[in-house]
Amino acid sequence: MLDRPQPKTVAFEVAFNDWWRSQPGSFRDGISPSAARACFRAGYTAGKNATERRFVFRAGRMRITVWATGPTAAKAKAEMEADFRAAKKGRPVPKTGWQLQEVT
Repeated sequence: MLDRPQPKTVAFEVAFNDWWRSQPGSFRDGISPSAARACFRAGYTAGKNATERRFVFRAGRMRITVWATGPTAAKAKAEMEADFRAAKKGRPVPKTGWQLQEVT
């Protein structure tokens, strides 16, 4: 029983449900649950990665979003993600490497 890995973070659904139930009735009546979920997801993701920034890259037709502390680390993570996605689809990695363009 102690061998099983324990979750390190609270699942999104649990966090959202706790937050939603804690809101006053007037707030819950004034906003749809889907809109509240979208807003909560943005804040939850940004808060979870408080020490990191969000970087978006384009590699061919792929759009790759990574969270990293700086541009160098972000580029390395984006290259790994591009390699993973290409391998998952059975495509080869370009011989010249990935030409990553940061999207602003």
